[in-house]
Amino acid sequence: MRLRTAWPAPAAPDKVAALQRVTHLAAGWYVALASAALRRTPRKVTLFGDVFVAWRTADGQAHVHSSICPHMGAALYDGKVVEDTLECPFHQWRYGPSGECVFVPGRRPPARSGLTPLTIRECSGYVWVWYGPGAPLHEPPDVAALHGPDRLRLRRFRLADTTGTTTRRILENTYDPDHLVALHGLSVVGDTSITFTEQAAVEPAERLDAVLTWPSYGGTLGTASNALGLNADQFTLRVRGWATCQQIEYFADTRRIYEMVLAATPISDHHSIQHINVAVDAEQPGPLNPLRALVHRAEIKVAAQQDLPIFNTLLPGDRHGIYVAGDEALRRFRRFYQRWVDVASDAV
Repeated sequence: MRLRTAWPAPAAPDKVAALQRVTHLAAGWYVALASAALRRTPRKVTLFGDVFVAWRTADGQAHVHSSICPHMGAALYDGKVVEDTLECPFHQWRYGPSGECVFVPGRRPPARSGLTPLTIRECSGYVWVWYGPGAPLHEPPDVAALHGPDRLRLRRFRLADTTGTTTRRILENTYDPDHLVALHGLSVVGDTSITFTEQAAVEPAERLDAVLTWPSYGGTLGTASNALGLNADQFTLRVRGWATCQQIEYFADTRRIYEMVLAATPISDHHSIQHINVAVDAEQPGPLNPLRALVHRAEIKVAAQQDLPIFNTLLPGDRHGIYVAGDEALRRFRRFYQRWVDVASDAV
């Protein structure tokens, strides 16, 4: 994991103001962009209702800053990286990794001419930015299986889908076992269940971890699963759930099938990018292993595509609706999420 320092104290008021453009947003880590999408050329990044610039120095370190040059308002994502500085395309002012103005042609850089840097981490295939007051209160998920080579290009894959909904709606979907049957058509021989453990490393609790279980697949899905050796007596989804991202492991009995990260980029109040990064477990023996990898890849993609029309037609905002008994897990996540919204509100 590549680490960056927290926001410098002088920049904090500007940073807080810049990140308060999306309402009802929890404090936590959000995806700025995929690591593979960021090279030496500056990239435009839209999140939190604003535009930022992301770039790398020669050592590979990622940086995310406010995107407008304080001189004449030029867009810095149209600039270039020169000697480990970000150069403005208009008058060639240059800014260092911490956002400080380090060069103005023929003049001394004026005071208070720097950019606002965001606190970042880079892990699990993403460049993450922290949203909230002060230093980060926890770290983003760092999944080792999402690093390194994937020789057959079967084991790992990443999805990024723009949705017409909020970050909370994307994350709470995991805690809604009823929709697995209702929307995704998972025909199972029995009932689904969900249990919780709150991880109280900080106040409020850092994570809301959950274990979802369901029995063997039945019907057409069960027949296909049996033929491919993919059915089991019990399936388990283990979730390490922060308010803004999740690390998920999927098991068939005791055999882990895949590990994934679910995260989001909040673009505006009612538009977010859903990010899914998956590593299918490579330890399953036998000649059918590549075929199984393709099947799991397909099932995750199909499930994501089934969610998108719902996300895109939900009424705007984080509405509550009419609750029934089966919604208790979802309600628990919503209470957990709201506590982290309150943390973010402390910045105002």
